[in-house]
Amino acid sequence: MLVNIRMALKALTQNRLQAALTLLGMSVGVAMVVIVSGLGRGAQLRIESQIESAGPTRITIRPGNFVPAGVDSNGEQDSGGGEPGEGSVATGASGDGSEMPDVTKDEAVVDARRRIRAVKRTRYKSPPTPIGAIEIALVKAMPNVKSVAGEMQGNASLDPGATVPAAIVRVSGFDPDWPDMTGWKTIEGRLPTGGEHRDAAPVALVTPGVAKRLWPDVPSPVGKILPIGGKQTRIVGVINTGAESAGGVVVPMVYVPNSLGKILLGRDNYDTVTVRTTSIAVTSAVAKELKAKLRTVHGLPDDMADDFRVETQSNAALPGMGSDPRLARAVHSNSKGFEEASWVEMAKSLRQAGRTFTYLLAGAAAVSLLVGGIGVMNIMLVSVAARTREIGLRMALGARTTDVMAQFLVEAVTLAALGGLIGLGLGGAGLFVTEYGFHWATAVSPIMLVVAVAMAGITGVAFGFGPARAAAHLDPVIALRSE
Repeated sequence: MLVNIRMALKALTQNRLQAALTLLGMSVGVAMVVIVSGLGRGAQLRIESQIESAGPTRITIRPGNFVPAGVDSNGEQDSGGGEPGEGSVATGASGDGSEMPDVTKDEAVVDARRRIRAVKRTRYKSPPTPIGAIEIALVKAMPNVKSVAGEMQGNASLDPGATVPAAIVRVSGFDPDWPDMTGWKTIEGRLPTGGEHRDAAPVALVTPGVAKRLWPDVPSPVGKILPIGGKQTRIVGVINTGAESAGGVVVPMVYVPNSLGKILLGRDNYDTVTVRTTSIAVTSAVAKELKAKLRTVHGLPDDMADDFRVETQSNAALPGMGSDPRLARAVHSNSKGFEEASWVEMAKSLRQAGRTFTYLLAGAAAVSLLVGGIGVMNIMLVSVAARTREIGLRMALGARTTDVMAQFLVEAVTLAALGGLIGLGLGGAGLFVTEYGFHWATAVSPIMLVVAVAMAGITGVAFGFGPARAAAHLDPVIALRSE
C-alpha cells in the first residue's frame, strides 16, 4: 500500500497542472459541504435558542398547592361555570337525524374519561413537603432535562459595624445554571465560579440599583464587603437580572450561591426549582412525568391532592386577576391541552423545516462533489491513456490485474483525499468570513468534517473505479506496443 501511495504521489507530480485543477474542483466541493453544513447547523441552533429564550422550555416547581373552587377528580383546576363535563361525550345520532362521529376511541376523550373516573382527591397534606436536595436529584436524573436550578430567598441582618445605609438585606440563593436560565447579564466583574458554589464561598452579586443604594459615592461596588451573618461577603459582580424593581425598592437584594444562602438563611429547602427541558416538544411530557415522580417521592396516596405545584410557562403566563373566575378556571384547565397541541406541533414543524433545509443543502453539496468527481475521473482516464506502456510493462513483469487496479484506485483516492483536506481549510475560511464579515450564525460539527473527507474519499473510489478497471484489463502485448 505504501508503494502504491508513493507511486500515486509521483504520478500526480508529473501532471501538475491537471492535478492542481482536479484538486481545486474536489476542494471546492468539500468546502461547499463544510460551508452549507455550518450555515445550516448555525441557523438551526439560532432558531432553537430564540425559541428557548421565549420561555416554553421552562418548568417551575413550588412547595404547597392552593387549589381554588372547581377542581376535577385529579385535583387539577376544572372549567366550571356551567360548561359540559369532560366525560359527557355524545355518540350516535344527532338531533337532525344525521350520524355523529364516534369519538369514543379519541385519545383526548379517553384521557378525559379516565380522569373523571379516577379517585377524587379530597384530602390535603399540611404542612406540604419541602422541596430540597432529594427533589433536585430526582429532576436531574430525568430524561429530556437540560438544566435544573433551585432558588431560596429570605431576609438576613447585617453584622454590627457595617458601613452601608441598611440594616438588613434580602438574600437570594441561586445555583450555577440559574443565570443562564433567566438571562442574567454581567455588567461588571464576574459570576461566582463552580468552586465557589461548591465551597459556599462568601461572594455575592448585586444589581446597579442596589449598588448605588448601598454605596452611593463609590463608582464600582466590586470588591466591597458586606458582613452578613458573620460572613465577610465580597461583591464580585454587578448584574442585570431584568427585574431591578423586585430587588431594591424596599430591602436591598443580594444574590449569593445557594450553598452560602443555606448557611445565611439557616435552611436547606428551596422556594422554587426551575427546570429547563431540551426541547419545547417534551416540556408537557416532562411536567407530567415530574408530577407523578414527586407524588411517589412525597408518598401521596391516590385520594390526596398534590402538595406541590408544577407549572409550565404556558400556565404561568395565564393571569387570573381582574377576570371572571369561571373564565380563569376554564382557560387554565384547558391550557395543558393547548400547550401540547401548540408547542409539540411547532416542534414537529421546526424539525420538518430543518430536515428540508438540510436536504436542500445536501443536494447542493452533492452537485459540487459530483463536479469534483468528474474531474478525478477525467485525470485518471488521461493518466491511464498516457501510461499504457508502463501498465503493459508491469503486467509483463508479473503484476496481477488486482495490483494494477489497486495502483490506480490509490491514485484516485489520494487525489480526492488531498482535495478533501484542502477543502476543509477553504470551508473553515469561508465560515470565518461568513460569521465575522456578514454576522451570520454558523456552527461546525466535528462529525460533519469527518463526513466531508469521507465523502471525498468515496467520490474518489466511485469515479476512479472505471479508469482503474480499464487499466487493469489492458492486453499486455497491445500495451507494450503502444507509444
